[in-house]
Amino acid sequence: MKTCVVTANYACDPSKVWLYLTKPTLNGWRKDVRDYEESDDGMRVVEHHTDGTTTELHFTRKEKPRCLSCNFQNGKVSGTFTAILLGGGDSTSLECTMEINGLGLFAKPKKLLDDRLQMLKASLGV
Repeated sequence: MKTCVVTANYACDPSKVWLYLTKPTLNGWRKDVRDYEESDDGMRVVEHHTDGTTTELHFTRKEKPRCLSCNFQNGKVSGTFTAILLGGGDSTSLECTMEINGLGLFAKPKKLLDDRLQMLKASLGV
């Protein structure tokens, strides 16, 4: 298992960051997601990626717009993801923690998080 923590700051309201984190196809911000399915209660999501793979997310905690936590599975890769949003008004600090199992020596959770946070930053326009 590999673990990492990444922090990012955005010059916008936490509600906007929360919305993007919970809607991977909003304005096409996640370039790797073609479409997604969400359960009626919003606690289960299946992302369909552009490379043909799928990721299943099962949320264990969703506190809008402060915290979200989930377990995920993509093929033989599984793990947990937690995001904590701090701030208000025109400033948000986002702290993400990711644990990954199943990639052996190739597990790079920091790179995965950094790539997604760069996509998020570009979409937020900050």
